Formats: sequence, structure tokens, C-alpha cells
Amino acid sequence: MRHRRRPLWLVLPLALVAGPVQAQEWHEAYRDGVRALAQGQPQRAVGLLEHAVSQRPRPGRNVITYGTNVEARYYPYLRLAEAYLRLHDLRGARSALARSEKWGIEPAAERGRLAAQIEEAAPRATPPAPVTPATPAAVPTVAPTPLPPPPAAVVTPEPPPAFPPPPAATPTPAPRETPAARAPREPPPARPASTPGVPEGPPADRPVPAADSAGSIEVVTQPAGAAVYLDDERIGTTDPEWGRLVATGLAAGRHRVRLSLDGHRDVAEDVEVRPGAATEFRRRLPAATRIDGKAALAVAVVVALLALTAWALRRPRPPGETAPTPRSASGSAPLPVRGTPAGMGSPGVVRGADGGEYFGEYRLLEPLGRGGMASVYKAERRGELYALKRPLPAFLGEPEFLERFLREAELGRTLHHPNIVRILERGEVEGVPYFTMELVPGETLQARLQHAGPFDARGAAALVAQVAEALDYAHLKGVVHRDLKPSNIMVLPDGMARVMDYGIARAQRLEGLTVTGAFLGSPEYVAPEAIEGRPTDGRSDLYSLGVVFYESLAGRRPFSADTPFAILRKHLTEPPAPPSAVRPGVPPELDRIVIRLLGKRPEDRYAGADELVLELRDFLNRAA
Repeated sequence: MRHRRRPLWLVLPLALVAGPVQAQEWHEAYRDGVRALAQGQPQRAVGLLEHAVSQRPRPGRNVITYGTNVEARYYPYLRLAEAYLRLHDLRGARSALARSEKWGIEPAAERGRLAAQIEEAAPRATPPAPVTPATPAAVPTVAPTPLPPPPAAVVTPEPPPAFPPPPAATPTPAPRETPAARAPREPPPARPASTPGVPEGPPADRPVPAADSAGSIEVVTQPAGAAVYLDDERIGTTDPEWGRLVATGLAAGRHRVRLSLDGHRDVAEDVEVRPGAATEFRRRLPAATRIDGKAALAVAVVVALLALTAWALRRPRPPGETAPTPRSASGSAPLPVRGTPAGMGSPGVVRGADGGEYFGEYRLLEPLGRGGMASVYKAERRGELYALKRPLPAFLGEPEFLERFLREAELGRTLHHPNIVRILERGEVEGVPYFTMELVPGETLQARLQHAGPFDARGAAALVAQVAEALDYAHLKGVVHRDLKPSNIMVLPDGMARVMDYGIARAQRLEGLTVTGAFLGSPEYVAPEAIEGRPTDGRSDLYSLGVVFYESLAGRRPFSADTPFAILRKHLTEPPAPPSAVRPGVPPELDRIVIRLLGKRPEDRYAGADELVLELRDFLNRAA
């Protein structure tokens, strides 16, 4: 089934209105709901799953989610019934099973098993206390949010009090009880069961949770409309008028609350939720620092020169030539090669009582990689492993680079695709920005090609098809990567490809930093229009993917020279030889695809990555 591309005139206005974080699609909400259920968060799972069925009510198997990706088992009503059952909401569970039976698609055996569990739990359910019917005006309104709010997220129409200034550090505030927490509230009347994503009032066969069994958090932000993340998972947006959101039914203990709003720096703190109490979390989000246009131009030139210098230093040396031994500033003694990893011990990093290196709340375990401007570390926080990326100390005073660094974090958090490395959280420690990514096993495509050589035709086509899927998804979100290369593609042990590093990506809804006559990217993979300073779009990413495809098939890039400038000139003027001329045996069909990707003009290439995906899938199906 061909994925229909939205026209640009429709995508761009929607992107301008939607802002940096867009509403979850049905398959994203479903997967997050199933994950929340597996992690013991049934209340959050209910909100996500109800949102999924409101967008796609029909269940099924092998349901196409995006491009050629599928959801093998889309059984939202069974998962809803399971979530309601864990909440002891028997009426909600029965309603979910009734909807499942109406469709008649989800497995009847699993439906019967859940129905038996409901009937087994029914005698133990205590009926709730009588509720005095309230007038329609007493029904609370749900906080408007582009993502499905958790079942207990509500907004009360009262303006927030004055805000304190943002804290200099991130101490854990002492929770205090609000009057609403000290006095029990009368349960609200039940909502119509047909409202998707909105929880009902206390069902007849579900007891009202005891006051000492759960707590709540009242979040108030200024400016209003900030995205709220609880334990690194988005739960909604504060009301656009009053800036308030309330999450109830939370397990007692420590939770991490993070606030994010475009144009402002994130605020993240740990909050202690006490049983039966309401914890207030009121914060003003500090404005993000913006840079002067002339300063950005000057820094862009310096960064480009530094990048070219770094490339020249990393180029292969002639046989017999040895690399100089690093020495100290005095030149008297060589610097140690092993010991403290590069970047560790720099600003923001302290040594803990256990002897480990800590960057804020994260313990730095080992370096995973180091580029010309940033380092990535394997890090641990509260038992969870992450990949933590932070700038090198030399670039902390470069406003243009820091803007790009923060933009990578912001853009990456809007992209949720199986073939894109997900960015989880961004923050700052002692003036040093950072963001964390999911830690995925495997190696970069660059490392894979260096030690194992080129792929066979089928393996290269399968890998490039996955990267094209990721690009097509990002392009429809209005994001162009602009620096696609093997070192920015992870290859997992099972052969899955994951795209990463959106450091110089451009979003159509954001103001770009690229200036006329300059380009940011890698000389070996950059598109001709980017070299000449002409406008770039998704077809520029396809050119870079063509170079990656060529290298994966032939074992070398289509253009090579002694200097970066000579390589750029070849990109502009020299037609590439087909991969089969370098490595005989490459199928003619793949030769044709690669040469089309490497067209000098954007209109000579594929109109979109979805067309490339379809051709590669056709080849793979015939080659099977």
C-alpha cells in the first residue's frame, strides 16, 4: 500500500501552527500505551490507548502505520480492558471488552480470559459511596493539549498566583499540602462513555481510591502552554490561559517533572509525591538565549574552517608516515593516551564519593564516541542507561554552535520512528548543555564498513530502505537532516538501521542558521545545491543517501580527492561511475537507483523518499 504524501502547501501551515511538539499519531500512542502497561502504569496506559482508538477505532493485524512499517497486532481494546482491570475499574474493563466484541477482530480466547478475570474480581469490588448528582456546570473541563492527557489531568478555571524566579540549581522542593489535598473532594459525575480519551467518573463497581494510596501533582507554568513530562514521558500541556495541569492517581514516591516550551529553556526537577497529598510544582521557564545574526555568520565561517581542518588531520596517511606523538604544552613529555576519557573532568563533571565521574544526575560510565564538536558517553541514572551528548569545552563559548546543539535536541524529540534514535531529555549542568538519547546496541555504519567491507546487494538495499523510511517520516514532519553519512547511521545486531545526529537539521517551521554562500555538512556526502548555497529540501538528503548507498555497495565513495575543495568540485561537475564499475556483480537495477539518487539537480532525483522505499521493496521482494 502506497503511503500518500501530503502536499507541501498543507504540511507547512500545519507545522507552523503545531510548534515543536506535535500530537501523537495513533500507532505512537498505542505503542506508548502498551509500554506504559508493561511498566506498571495502567492509568497512563488508559489515556494513551483511548487516544489511539479515537484516531483509529478498527483493530487488526499487520496494520500499516507509516510507509511500509506495520503494527503486527493492533489490539487496543484488549489492552484497554487489561489496563482498566489493573485499576479495578470493572465497568471500564467491561466497556472495552464490549467494544472488542463489536468489532469481532481481536482474539476471542484472550477476550474470554479477561472477561473471566473481571467476573472473578467483581465480588471483591466495594461499591463507592453514594454521590450527590451535580449540575452540568460542575463538570470540570479537561486541559486542552495536543497529546492525550492522562485520565486524571484536569484544569480548574482559576488564575495561578505569582511565580517565583527559576531556581539556580535543581533541588527537590519540599512538597506541601494544598487546601484541596487536605479536604476530600466530592467525586465528579460520570462522563459519557463515548468521549474518547476522557476518563469516566467513579464507576459503580470501582471503589474510590483511598486518600492514602495515591497522590497528585499540580503543575502551573509561566508562560502557559508548556509541555509536561512525568518520568521522561509526556503527560500533557498546561492550560493555554491559566498554565495549569493536574495529574492525580500517582504512585507515592519520587517522580521527575520536566517542563518544555519552544523559545524557553527546560526546567526539570525531582518531586516527592506523598500518599493522599497534592504536591504543587509552580515554575517560570527562563527564556532561551538568542544570538545575533552577524555573530552567527562569523561563527559559521569559523566552524566551517575548523571542520575542514579536522577532516584534513583525519585523512589517511601515506605508507611509512607515522602520526606525531602528542606532547604537553612545554613539549617535554608525551601526553597520556589512556586514563581519564576526553571530556570527562571538564566543566560540570565532578567526582563522586564512590570514585565515579558524575555530570549532574548522570554517572559517566565510558565514552561512546567523540566528534569534532561534541562527545557522547554511556551514562547511568537511577538504574537506567542512556547515551549522553554534550559539547566539547572549546565550543561552550560559541553561540551559533550551542544554538545548533539545542536545536538537535528539540527536533529529535519530535521524531518518533523505529528507524530514528529517540532523544529523551535535554538540560544544562553548570552552563554546559546536554541531551540524552536511548542507548541502542550495535555500531555505526562507518565502523561496519571499515571492518566488514561492503554489503551484498540485498543487504545494502534493505539497509538503505530503512534509512529512507526514516527520512520520509522526518520530511513529512518538515525536518531535513542535511548531514546524513555512515557515522550518523547505527546498525543494530539484527540488521536494523537507526538514523541519529540532527545537529544541523533544518525544520521548515524554524528559522534556519544557514547563510547564503555557505554550507554545513560533510564534503564527501553533501548535495550540489547545498555547496552552491541554493535552497535545500528532502531531495538533498536523498543525494547524501545515494552516496551512502554507493559506498555500501562498492566499498568506496563515488568521489574522492586530496582536498575537500576538489571533492566539492566533483560533486558539482563530475558524473559518477555506476557502482558495478567499481564492484562487478552489483545488479543493474541498483545501479540505476544509485545514479538517479546522485543526480546533479534535485529534479533529477526521486520526488520523495517514499518513492525510493517502494522501488527498494520491489527489488527485495523479487530478490527473495
